[in-house]
Amino acid sequence: MRDGPSEEVKHLADAEAAIMLIECLMVTLVEQGVLTTPQIVGAVEVALATKRQMVADREHPRIAAVAVGLLTRLSNSLAASKR
Repeated sequence: MRDGPSEEVKHLADAEAAIMLIECLMVTLVEQGVLTTPQIVGAVEVALATKRQMVADREHPRIAAVAVGLLTRLSNSLAASKR
């Protein structure tokens, strides 16, 4: 019997926490006037373009495709924010 979460669950939890942290930091940077919303969205769009290219190049295509969806949702959420 195994104690605690599996290695897969630990990795997924790490990834989820990292995404949430980055999103919070992005919002804080905009709120503090360090960066503008368009600048933050632009940074996400660069990552999105990279992941789309990875899908096209068949470089970890299943993972990259899921990342495209996550980055698209993040970009849309940031762009729609009133900050």
